[in-house]
Formats: sequence, C-alpha cells, structure tokens
Amino acid sequence: MTGDIVVGVDGSPGSRTALAWGFAEAARRRCGLCAVVGIGSAIAGSGDDRGGAGNSLFEQAAHMLRETVTETAPPGTTVRVTEEVVDQPGADALLTVAHSARMIVVGARGRGLLHRLRVGSVSASVAVHSPIPVVIARGEEPGAVPGRRPRRVAVGVDGSPNSLAALEWAAAEADQREVGLLVVHAWLAAIPLPFAEAPGELTQALEEQATTVLDDAVAQVRADLPAGLDLQRRVVPNSPTQALLAAGRECDLVVVGARGHGGFAELLLGSVSHQCMLHCPVPVAIIRRQ
Repeated sequence: MTGDIVVGVDGSPGSRTALAWGFAEAARRRCGLCAVVGIGSAIAGSGDDRGGAGNSLFEQAAHMLRETVTETAPPGTTVRVTEEVVDQPGADALLTVAHSARMIVVGARGRGLLHRLRVGSVSASVAVHSPIPVVIARGEEPGAVPGRRPRRVAVGVDGSPNSLAALEWAAAEADQREVGLLVVHAWLAAIPLPFAEAPGELTQALEEQATTVLDDAVAQVRADLPAGLDLQRRVVPNSPTQALLAAGRECDLVVVGARGHGGFAELLLGSVSHQCMLHCPVPVAIIRRQ
C-alpha cells in the first residue's frame, strides 16, 4: 500500500499521542506524514466568505498545527511532513485528505479546535466510513519508554472477510515491528444460554470447533503471511471484547476487522471494535477489506 499516513490534529493531548504514533509508524514504513485539522463546523454558515473571523480562524488553525507538529516530531526525524487546514468538519476533513493515504491515525479523545469538538466522535465516524485502516492511538510508543521492549501485535479473527483482512494487515505490521503476532478467537458467545453449564464433552467440542475456525482463518491467508513470522494462536472461552482487551494488556497494538460474525458476532462500531476503542490500553487498528 502506498501513500502517506494521515493524522488528525486538534492540539489536544490525544491528538499529540496520535501524531507521535504517526511519526513512529511513518519512520517504520519509510513514508510521509500529513497532519490535518478540520475547521468546517467552526465556521458553518460563513459560506465562501473567508474575511475577518474566517481568516483569523484559518491562521489560528495553521499556527496550532505547525506548533503541534514541531513540538511532537522526534529529534532528527527524516519523515517528510505536510500540513493541511481543511474547511470541513473533522471526520470529513480526514476522509477527504486520506483518499490516497495508507492509513488514518486519530487520538482516542480530543477537544476539537476552538469549538470543543470531541475527537472521540470524529474517530468513531472515521472508523465507520474509512475504506483504509484507521488507528485510534493511545498510550506511548515502546521506544518512548526507557528500557521497554516492543511487544507483540494482537488480532481478533473469526473467518469473516474483514477479519481475514485484519489478520493480513496485523501480520505485516508485526513483521515491520520485528515482533510476534498473537491471533485470538473467542468462542464463549457462541454457547446457547441453556448450555451455560454444559457438560465437559460439549465444552470440549465447542473449543475444538473454535480452534478449527482459527486454524482455517490462518490457513486462508498463510500464503500472504511474512516468512519467518512468529505466530501464536489463542482460543479464548470469553466474550470477544474481553478477549481482545486482555490481549491489549500484553501487546502493543490490537487489530480488529470492521465487521465479523461467529465468535466475533456483530463486530461493528458500537460493539466489539467500539469497546476496544474506548477501553483498550494500547492503540487499536480497525481494518476493512478493500
């Protein structure tokens, strides 16, 4: 995949985290970074008039963007950076600029520019509508913490097309980071309520079925996985959300498909992926098959 990494910036701590994550990712991928702020909703109703308050707002946005990029850029970075102030609301601005990008990175929550727009709503909207990977950044890059070594990438799979795309993307990401990949499938949600206290034989059968789903998912993308990748599989008797949140406590990145079925039923924003966006302690990447 070609193109720059697009990062939403509003001056908040959350967007600074997203920008720092974007810089690190751009350095790994040897690509450019485009920092974007959308201000359309702050001047709604102004039409084509860019005089007075309009110009002032653009100038303030440009100054904030330039200052945030300068303060966040790692010392000595060679990442090529562009900055764009877009006369559109936050999510629309990011989706417009990112039409040829390789991914969009947003903070878990921000304050918006001048009008207190919560980036939490922007990140959810971008994740729902973006055809390219979206990363909700939080926490710190491993290199920013002295003595902390990079940890694995985790991905949730259920055999659906989007989860297979997530598996491929997560594998490539793990390979670039030179870390292992943890592939997770949760199966507790598939147990009918009447069998909440099922005999051991039924529980074993369900676990074996879940293992088959996970193995089949890996087999379907095996030819596209990086050679030498350290891949570990985990079948978890838990809800999909809890399985991924647990994985997030031991990994540096959690990857999910935009929609799934089976063990990851109703994998939509507002469900598993949304809960991961809200509660995962590390960045979450949401992938949609293109």
